[in-house]
Amino acid sequence: MVDLSWAIDPVYIVTIFFFIVGMQRMSHPLTARSGIVWAGAAMLIATLVTFLTPNLTNFTLMAIGIVIGGGFGYIAAKRVAMTDMPQ
Repeated sequence: MVDLSWAIDPVYIVTIFFFIVGMQRMSHPLTARSGIVWAGAAMLIATLVTFLTPNLTNFTLMAIGIVIGGGFGYIAAKRVAMTDMPQ
């Protein structure tokens, strides 16, 4: 397997940039959708990089956490109307 440990920290820095751009774009109604995409891409990249971290042994716990958190997030997103969200 190829050792990609040198790339993990720079990729995390890129995901931080994506999160910041996403949060900034979510502050305006016209760009909110693209802000969600930016932040979602950052979350996906950060999760994938975490799974690729060398010597990581707790894949099962991470998968369980992702499933539980995703389930709660899905339920919350379906219950709360977008007009009820604070600005």
